[in-house]
Amino acid sequence: MIAEERASYILKRLQERETLSLKDIARELSVSEATVRRDFQKLEKLGRLVRVHSGALRAEGGQSHQPAQTPSIPRKPEINVAAKQAVAQRAAAFVNDGDCIFLDGGTSLAPMAACLGGKKIKIVTHNLLIPQYLTDTQADVFIVGGYYRPYHATTVGHYAEKMIAQFHFDHAFFGCSGIDLRQQMAYNNDIDTIPVKEAAMQYSAHNYLLIDASKFDTTAYCRFSKLSAFDHVICNRKEGMQEYPGNFIVI
Repeated sequence: MIAEERASYILKRLQERETLSLKDIARELSVSEATVRRDFQKLEKLGRLVRVHSGALRAEGGQSHQPAQTPSIPRKPEINVAAKQAVAQRAAAFVNDGDCIFLDGGTSLAPMAACLGGKKIKIVTHNLLIPQYLTDTQADVFIVGGYYRPYHATTVGHYAEKMIAQFHFDHAFFGCSGIDLRQQMAYNNDIDTIPVKEAAMQYSAHNYLLIDASKFDTTAYCRFSKLSAFDHVICNRKEGMQEYPGNFIVI
Protein backbone atom coordinates (compact mmCIF):
# COMPACT_ATOMS: atom_id res chain seq x y z
CA MET A 1 0.00 0.00 0.00
CA ILE A 2 1.45 3.36 -1.04
CA ALA A 3 1.73 6.34 1.30
CA GLU A 4 -1.27 8.17 -0.19
CA GLU A 5 -3.50 5.13 0.35
CA ARG A 6 -2.33 4.77 3.94
CA ALA A 7 -2.98 8.46 4.61
CA SER A 8 -6.49 8.15 3.15
CA TYR A 9 -7.18 5.13 5.35
CA ILE A 10 -5.89 6.88 8.48
CA LEU A 11 -8.04 9.96 7.86
CA LYS A 12 -11.09 7.78 7.20
CA ARG A 13 -10.53 5.99 10.53
CA LEU A 14 -10.28 9.36 12.26
CA GLN A 15 -13.73 10.23 10.92
CA GLU A 16 -15.04 7.11 12.67
CA ARG A 17 -13.31 7.64 16.01
CA GLU A 18 -11.53 10.53 17.73
CA THR A 19 -8.31 8.70 18.59
CA LEU A 20 -6.19 6.08 16.85
CA SER A 21 -3.61 3.67 18.22
CA LEU A 22 -0.36 3.44 16.29
CA LYS A 23 -0.21 -0.29 16.98
CA ASP A 24 -3.79 -0.89 15.79
CA ILE A 25 -3.29 1.02 12.53
CA ALA A 26 -0.04 -0.84 11.84
CA ARG A 27 -1.87 -4.14 12.30
CA GLU A 28 -4.83 -3.08 10.15
CA LEU A 29 -2.56 -1.92 7.31
CA SER A 30 -0.06 -4.80 7.70
CA VAL A 31 2.87 -2.39 7.93
CA SER A 32 5.42 -1.57 10.62
CA GLU A 33 4.72 0.84 13.47
CA ALA A 34 7.65 2.94 12.20
CA THR A 35 5.84 3.37 8.87
CA VAL A 36 2.64 4.46 10.56
CA ARG A 37 4.58 6.82 12.82
CA ARG A 38 6.02 8.52 9.74
CA ASP A 39 2.54 8.77 8.24
CA PHE A 40 1.27 10.38 11.44
CA GLN A 41 4.16 12.86 11.35
CA LYS A 42 3.37 13.90 7.77
CA LEU A 43 -0.34 14.27 8.48
CA GLU A 44 0.35 16.31 11.62
CA LYS A 45 2.45 18.76 9.59
CA LEU A 46 -0.55 19.19 7.29
CA GLY A 47 -2.85 19.85 10.25
CA ARG A 48 -4.89 16.70 9.63
CA LEU A 49 -4.27 15.06 13.01
CA VAL A 50 -2.43 15.58 16.31
CA ARG A 51 0.17 13.05 17.39
CA VAL A 52 0.19 11.78 20.97
CA HIS A 53 2.14 9.04 22.67
CA SER A 54 1.59 5.80 20.70
CA GLY A 55 -1.24 7.24 18.63
CA ALA A 56 -3.01 10.21 17.12
CA LEU A 57 -6.01 12.45 17.79
CA ARG A 58 -8.51 13.91 15.37
CA ALA A 59 -7.54 17.47 14.43
CA GLU A 60 -9.40 20.30 16.18
CA GLY A 61 -12.97 20.67 14.95
CA GLY A 62 -13.10 17.09 13.64
CA GLN A 63 -12.02 18.15 10.12
CA SER A 64 -9.54 15.33 9.62
CA HIS A 65 -11.04 14.42 6.23
CA GLN A 66 -10.64 17.87 4.73
CA PRO A 67 -7.55 19.89 3.81
CA ALA A 68 -6.78 22.02 6.82
CA GLN A 69 -4.42 24.69 7.94
CA THR A 70 -2.08 23.91 10.77
CA PRO A 71 -4.25 23.80 13.92
CA SER A 72 -4.13 27.30 15.32
CA ILE A 73 -3.57 27.84 19.00
CA PRO A 74 -4.43 31.57 18.76
CA ARG A 75 -8.05 30.64 17.90
CA LYS A 76 -8.54 28.59 21.03
CA PRO A 77 -8.47 31.38 23.62
CA GLU A 78 -11.60 32.78 21.95
CA ILE A 79 -13.58 29.90 23.45
CA ASN A 80 -15.13 30.77 26.84
CA VAL A 81 -12.80 33.76 26.97
CA ALA A 82 -14.71 35.67 29.69
CA ALA A 83 -14.76 32.66 31.99
CA LYS A 84 -11.07 31.97 31.45
CA GLN A 85 -10.16 35.57 32.18
CA ALA A 86 -12.22 35.60 35.38
CA VAL A 87 -10.65 32.34 36.55
CA ALA A 88 -7.17 33.64 35.71
CA GLN A 89 -7.80 36.87 37.61
CA ARG A 90 -8.85 34.94 40.71
CA ALA A 91 -5.83 32.65 40.49
CA ALA A 92 -3.46 35.60 40.13
CA ALA A 93 -4.61 36.86 43.54
CA PHE A 94 -2.58 34.08 45.16
CA VAL A 95 0.67 35.44 43.72
CA ASN A 96 2.73 38.01 45.66
CA ASP A 97 5.92 39.91 44.96
CA GLY A 98 8.96 37.69 45.34
CA ASP A 99 7.15 34.47 44.42
CA CYS A 100 8.39 31.94 41.90
CA ILE A 101 5.50 30.39 39.99
CA PHE A 102 4.91 27.76 37.32
CA LEU A 103 2.36 28.30 34.54
CA ASP A 104 1.23 25.20 32.70
CA GLY A 105 0.44 24.89 29.00
CA GLY A 106 -3.00 25.53 27.57
CA THR A 107 -5.32 28.41 26.87
CA SER A 108 -6.75 28.50 30.39
CA LEU A 109 -3.32 29.49 31.73
CA ALA A 110 -2.18 31.94 29.07
CA PRO A 111 -4.62 34.72 30.16
CA MET A 112 -3.17 34.54 33.67
CA ALA A 113 0.05 36.13 32.43
CA ALA A 114 -1.85 39.34 31.67
CA CYS A 115 -3.15 39.38 35.26
CA LEU A 116 0.37 39.38 36.72
CA GLY A 117 1.48 42.75 35.38
CA GLY A 118 3.38 44.82 37.88
CA LYS A 119 4.24 41.90 40.17
CA LYS A 120 7.95 41.36 40.83
CA ILE A 121 8.00 37.60 40.43
CA LYS A 122 9.68 34.78 38.57
CA ILE A 123 7.59 32.87 36.02
CA VAL A 124 8.66 29.44 34.79
CA THR A 125 6.63 27.99 31.93
CA HIS A 126 6.65 25.54 29.03
CA ASN A 127 3.68 27.43 27.56
CA LEU A 128 4.93 29.44 24.59
CA LEU A 129 1.73 31.50 24.54
CA ILE A 130 2.68 33.16 27.83
CA PRO A 131 5.02 35.84 26.37
CA GLN A 132 2.18 37.02 24.09
CA TYR A 133 0.08 37.85 27.14
CA LEU A 134 2.74 39.52 29.28
CA THR A 135 2.19 43.29 29.46
CA ASP A 136 3.74 45.85 31.76
CA THR A 137 5.63 43.02 33.37
CA GLN A 138 8.31 43.24 36.03
CA ALA A 139 8.63 39.46 36.07
CA ASP A 140 11.68 37.40 35.22
CA VAL A 141 10.46 34.79 32.74
CA PHE A 142 12.11 31.39 32.24
CA ILE A 143 10.99 29.50 29.13
CA VAL A 144 11.45 25.76 29.58
CA GLY A 145 13.23 23.99 26.73
CA GLY A 146 12.56 20.56 25.32
CA TYR A 147 10.68 18.97 22.44
CA TYR A 148 8.36 21.54 20.83
CA ARG A 149 4.71 20.57 20.32
CA PRO A 150 3.33 23.14 17.82
CA TYR A 151 -0.32 22.16 18.20
CA HIS A 152 -0.29 22.88 21.93
CA ALA A 153 2.48 25.52 21.75
CA THR A 154 4.35 23.79 24.57
CA THR A 155 7.63 22.01 25.23
CA VAL A 156 7.72 18.49 26.66
CA GLY A 157 10.16 15.67 27.25
CA HIS A 158 13.14 14.83 29.43
CA TYR A 159 14.88 18.20 29.13
CA ALA A 160 11.71 20.06 30.05
CA GLU A 161 11.23 17.90 33.13
CA LYS A 162 14.90 18.24 34.09
CA MET A 163 14.80 22.04 33.87
CA ILE A 164 11.62 22.27 35.93
CA ALA A 165 13.26 20.14 38.62
CA GLN A 166 15.85 22.91 39.17
CA PHE A 167 13.21 25.26 40.62
CA HIS A 168 11.20 25.56 43.79
CA PHE A 169 7.76 27.03 43.12
CA ASP A 170 5.68 28.91 45.64
CA HIS A 171 2.65 28.33 43.43
CA ALA A 172 2.01 26.19 40.34
CA PHE A 173 -1.04 26.65 38.12
CA PHE A 174 -2.33 23.94 35.81
CA GLY A 175 -4.91 23.34 33.11
CA CYS A 176 -6.52 20.10 31.95
CA SER A 177 -8.82 18.72 29.26
CA GLY A 178 -11.64 17.86 31.65
CA ILE A 179 -12.68 16.66 35.09
CA ASP A 180 -14.94 13.91 36.39
CA LEU A 181 -16.41 14.72 39.80
CA ARG A 182 -17.60 11.16 40.37
CA GLN A 183 -14.07 9.83 40.01
CA GLN A 184 -12.57 13.04 41.46
CA MET A 185 -10.11 12.99 38.58
CA ALA A 186 -8.60 15.49 36.15
CA TYR A 187 -7.85 14.26 32.62
CA ASN A 188 -5.60 15.37 29.80
CA ASN A 189 -5.63 14.56 26.09
CA ASP A 190 -1.85 14.72 25.61
CA ILE A 191 0.08 12.08 27.51
CA ASP A 192 3.43 13.75 26.79
CA THR A 193 2.55 16.81 28.88
CA ILE A 194 1.65 14.84 31.99
CA PRO A 195 5.24 14.18 33.19
CA VAL A 196 5.92 17.93 32.87
CA LYS A 197 2.85 18.71 34.97
CA GLU A 198 3.81 16.09 37.55
CA ALA A 199 7.34 17.46 37.86
CA ALA A 200 6.03 20.98 38.51
CA MET A 201 3.54 19.70 41.09
CA GLN A 202 6.29 17.82 42.89
CA TYR A 203 8.42 20.94 43.30
CA SER A 204 5.65 23.37 44.23
CA ALA A 205 4.47 24.36 47.69
CA HIS A 206 0.92 25.01 46.42
CA ASN A 207 -0.87 23.64 43.36
CA TYR A 208 -3.97 24.98 41.60
CA LEU A 209 -6.14 23.69 38.76
CA LEU A 210 -7.80 26.31 36.52
CA ILE A 211 -10.84 25.28 34.47
CA ASP A 212 -13.94 26.79 32.94
CA ALA A 213 -17.36 25.19 33.34
CA SER A 214 -17.15 23.45 29.96
CA LYS A 215 -14.54 21.09 31.44
CA PHE A 216 -17.01 19.51 33.90
CA ASP A 217 -18.07 15.91 33.17
CA THR A 218 -15.42 15.65 30.45
CA THR A 219 -12.81 12.92 30.30
CA ALA A 220 -9.87 12.09 28.05
CA TYR A 221 -7.80 8.98 27.54
CA CYS A 222 -5.07 10.08 30.00
CA ARG A 223 -5.48 10.50 33.73
CA PHE A 224 -3.68 13.57 35.02
CA SER A 225 -4.28 13.89 38.77
CA LYS A 226 -6.76 13.41 41.56
CA LEU A 227 -8.59 16.67 42.27
CA SER A 228 -7.63 16.34 45.93
CA ALA A 229 -3.97 16.88 44.95
CA PHE A 230 -4.71 20.57 44.33
CA ASP A 231 -4.94 23.18 47.04
CA HIS A 232 -7.75 24.73 45.01
CA VAL A 233 -9.65 24.07 41.81
CA ILE A 234 -10.67 27.48 40.46
CA CYS A 235 -13.63 27.57 38.07
CA ASN A 236 -16.65 29.57 36.99
CA ARG A 237 -20.11 28.38 38.04
CA LYS A 238 -21.63 25.55 36.02
CA GLU A 239 -25.28 26.07 35.14
CA GLY A 240 -27.58 23.90 37.26
CA MET A 241 -24.83 22.79 39.65
CA GLN A 242 -25.39 23.61 43.33
CA GLU A 243 -22.70 21.80 45.32
CA TYR A 244 -18.95 21.70 44.75
CA PRO A 245 -16.10 19.82 46.48
CA GLY A 246 -14.48 21.62 49.40
CA ASN A 247 -11.29 22.66 47.62
CA PHE A 248 -13.20 24.39 44.77
CA ILE A 249 -13.22 28.17 44.42
CA VAL A 250 -16.26 29.06 42.32
CA ILE A 251 -16.52 32.54 40.82
